[in-house]
Amino acid sequence: MKARARSSSRWAICLTAPSPTAMPPRCRRRTPMPELQSAWTPTPEQQAAWQQWCDTPGPRAHVARIALHGQSDPAAVDAALGALRVRHESLRTAYIDNGNELVACVPQAGTNGAATAIAAPGDAPSLPALDPATGDVLRACISPLPAGGATLWLLVSPLAADRGTVLKLAENMRDALDAPARIDGDEELPLQYAQYADWQQGARLGEDGTGSAGRAYWQAQAAGLPAPLRIPDALAGSAAAQGSDTWRHTLHGAHRQALAASARQFGTTPERVVQAAWWTVLARLCAQPVFSGAWLHDCRRDYDVMADAAGVFVKALPVSVAWDAQRSVAEHWRAWLPALDSHAAWQEAWQPGEAAPRIGFAVAPLPPAGVAMASPAWAGFDLVCEALDDGQGMAALALHARAGVLHPRVAQWVLAHLAALIGTLPAALDTPLESLSWPADDTLRVPQCWTGETPVDAGQTLLARIAQHARQTPDAPALDAADLVLDYAGLQRTVQGAAQRLRALGVGPGTRVALALPRSGALVASLLAVWAAGGAYVPLDPAWPQARRRSVLAQSAPVLTIAQQAAHDNATVIRADALLAKAAQVDGEFASAQEDAAYVLFTSGSTGEPKGVVVGHRQISHYTAAVCEALSLASCRRLGLTSSVAADLGNTTLFAALWQGACLTVASDDDMAHPAAFARYLRGREVDAIKIVPSHLAALLETDAPAVPATVILGGEPLPASLVQGLRRHAPDCRIFNHYGPTETTIGVMVHAVGAEDPAWPAGTAPLSRALGATRVRLLDDALRPVPAGVAGQLYVGGPQLAHGYLGRPDLDAAAFVDDPFAAGQRLYRTGDLARATPAGLQLLGRADQQVKIRGIRVEPAEVEAALLAQPAVAQAAVCAAPGPGAAAVLCAFIVPASAGSADTDALRRALAAMLPDAMVPSRLIALPALPRLPNGKTDRTALRTLAASPDDIAAAAPQAATASADAVETLVCALMAELLEQERVDPHADFFALGGHSLLVIKLVARLRRRLQVEIAPGVVFDRPTAHALAAAVREHGETAGELDARALTALNAAPQAAVAA
Repeated sequence: MKARARSSSRWAICLTAPSPTAMPPRCRRRTPMPELQSAWTPTPEQQAAWQQWCDTPGPRAHVARIALHGQSDPAAVDAALGALRVRHESLRTAYIDNGNELVACVPQAGTNGAATAIAAPGDAPSLPALDPATGDVLRACISPLPAGGATLWLLVSPLAADRGTVLKLAENMRDALDAPARIDGDEELPLQYAQYADWQQGARLGEDGTGSAGRAYWQAQAAGLPAPLRIPDALAGSAAAQGSDTWRHTLHGAHRQALAASARQFGTTPERVVQAAWWTVLARLCAQPVFSGAWLHDCRRDYDVMADAAGVFVKALPVSVAWDAQRSVAEHWRAWLPALDSHAAWQEAWQPGEAAPRIGFAVAPLPPAGVAMASPAWAGFDLVCEALDDGQGMAALALHARAGVLHPRVAQWVLAHLAALIGTLPAALDTPLESLSWPADDTLRVPQCWTGETPVDAGQTLLARIAQHARQTPDAPALDAADLVLDYAGLQRTVQGAAQRLRALGVGPGTRVALALPRSGALVASLLAVWAAGGAYVPLDPAWPQARRRSVLAQSAPVLTIAQQAAHDNATVIRADALLAKAAQVDGEFASAQEDAAYVLFTSGSTGEPKGVVVGHRQISHYTAAVCEALSLASCRRLGLTSSVAADLGNTTLFAALWQGACLTVASDDDMAHPAAFARYLRGREVDAIKIVPSHLAALLETDAPAVPATVILGGEPLPASLVQGLRRHAPDCRIFNHYGPTETTIGVMVHAVGAEDPAWPAGTAPLSRALGATRVRLLDDALRPVPAGVAGQLYVGGPQLAHGYLGRPDLDAAAFVDDPFAAGQRLYRTGDLARATPAGLQLLGRADQQVKIRGIRVEPAEVEAALLAQPAVAQAAVCAAPGPGAAAVLCAFIVPASAGSADTDALRRALAAMLPDAMVPSRLIALPALPRLPNGKTDRTALRTLAASPDDIAAAAPQAATASADAVETLVCALMAELLEQERVDPHADFFALGGHSLLVIKLVARLRRRLQVEIAPGVVFDRPTAHALAAAVREHGETAGELDARALTALNAAPQAAVAA
């Protein structure tokens, strides 16, 4: 290579800063071109480095901190700096914008640079920004130490040096000041950066005949680059953190030996083995097998002649990673490592990409003793693993992260496990990636098995507890409902009398009784009576369609049904009021045994039919005792039942109230219909604890004066930080708990108390940090092996709360309940829920199967698909969840019509509503000419989820014939519907439910209409009149004069709709 002076170049680049006020001087003014010693166009490495620094907040300079034990006077420092500038012309180079290009030039006038400054003792320097336009790219500051010696701060422009160069310069400065006699002033000068720039440009332009081939190589790499690696939010630190963080882990002799052996086996270098191990760890940690990253490669490691050169040599070369969990480590690495050889061979032709991956790997010299970097290590990158070379091999690993990207304990875990993987080489090379054994490590202080902190006393049944309260506190309120108010003595008499009648009707152990009752006092007393008679209850939600009720009744085969009205020709149906009438005499005390079944709850089934989960009294006792202890529910004396007992979510307050002798207050359907009624219920009944689905509660808070009880337990779906913040605004002292548990594990197995520091959850939803009682919660892989902290796995639950099994379905039992490999003779329930362990607790990630949760209700898409395929108009069907309004999940169904033309989606929706519960009726029905297929012929559900999440595609499925609203009220209704549906506009004649509306959005819509128009509208009106046009007419029927309603509507509308109406 040879130097070539150039005062201009058509290859010059113009490097811009983010904003005028943040621009360094060379970007804000034109500096006259001095008489040059040499000039060149800044290299692609300089271009990329400078742009990354411009995009990073803070000073645009590398800062090194050097501990001095020798000379520390400014004159000696200036002399040492001068010697460095003479040795490396890149340190006296100016970067000048001459109007149409940026030129790097070295003036003929000697060495330039500001004199060394002196800072106050012990202080870090506060110096003016470097000015590359004048050649001010290297500066120093001395800070004396109180105990003697000094700290030397070295500032270097990113245009003049990369991290490796700065560390070398810092070492040179330390040596020059600590032992001047060791410095040889006559040694041969190293390669100059201008020579490197000239050689590189020649290679890039094809002066050696390879330019076009190199460009083609990198274009092909860019075209095939997968999505960048993404660090899961659950592993992040504080979102408010600023700056950067660094962690280090030492590699010992065994690590070096393992690296050397593996490098020989693969015919590569130890540093590339470390890089392969780094991407392997990240692939598993992030559960992202295919991704792209950046190899921050310093070409000085490839060319001996460049070893001592100073400048910017690091290139962010893009790398693609694709891991197959079932292939061995060696198979992957043998296929992947040659790509690094190809990259290195074509590195001179590299040009920085528009959007380089922000997670990388680098190799750098181990910082010498007394030298440390005090500036962000890798500006423009979120996370970089740096292998540190001490000249004898890889001596340490450093992890550099933009503040907040990784939780500190996660970062330590990553380093520890990367070192562990390196240490097990080459023995682990033949191990499949999914079978890599991660050694136990307490860095994150996360257990391999979550279990309760204290044992609980669950020896009594709930009925025995009620009987005890009736003896000890007979006058204490037990039940407060609109239809029934009882103290504990009265509740005991009523339950025992009804149990005696049920026994006479054939109810006993091993039998089942259906409860076809709304949420009421009669429902509570009836289910307790069924227990006292020895039977198990089967709840039938009154909102279910007849087809669903018939399916549940056929499977459960109850001996009796308790209902509000008894059919005159059906002897197996008894009225609740007759059952609960006062008994003339009760012969003895009826009760169930702990081993008896208590209830059968039917959940959505993947076979197209619901499946019944059988739960016993022992499981209920353990859960109730454990949740009362973990949540300190003894302080709650009036607990609200606000959910359907056809799902077990509401059983938390139902059982907890009666377990501890408190009062159960039962909310009617009207109490839960709209926010104002809900607030009246909470205040009027003095409710101090509720259990509810987050999205339901969010809808019920939509009122000017919401009521929030002292304790709120949220479950059934992820708890978002936004809801917690809203609750805190309304009730700062409210106790908030996140609650989790499948029906098969009896209501709940894990909770999290939302503390004052929450909700600073990186993932945006609450974690789970505590197991209940003696339950055992494990995070396992497909082979039932524990997964490392931070790695995604499936939740398995064991312990005393596991359900008996599925009613009459031993095949489902065998699939869902497996032998516990950690406890002989015990079972584990395979939940299907994916999660990862984080410092804050378990973070739920979604499902391992197709099951989804819609408004807190488990839905198997296969059951909905079966209902669709039962319709003659449907030839094919596929169902998936999609993001809905407010990020809540909604059900989206894709159908292929049986005949040509469009399907009648309204008719299909009505047919499904007659067969399935409300949560299982798709919010969106989209007709397609054909379902997308994978190469193996299976339905491409990923493509369907992408289609379902596309607003453009969803909008295309909605009615297209938009018409203008006729008046202000109709315009306001359209605007409110559009706001709730998160759509730009809503046609006045479009069906609210066909556009994605559902019952919770109805609650919000009615609440907003009440606030804006001051009219009372029941939610049922929206179901009867689901278009904006029809609903506006209903509002006028319920409201005051047309003029007053129009005036209120105009006031509520934003400027654009007002103008439209006025026109």
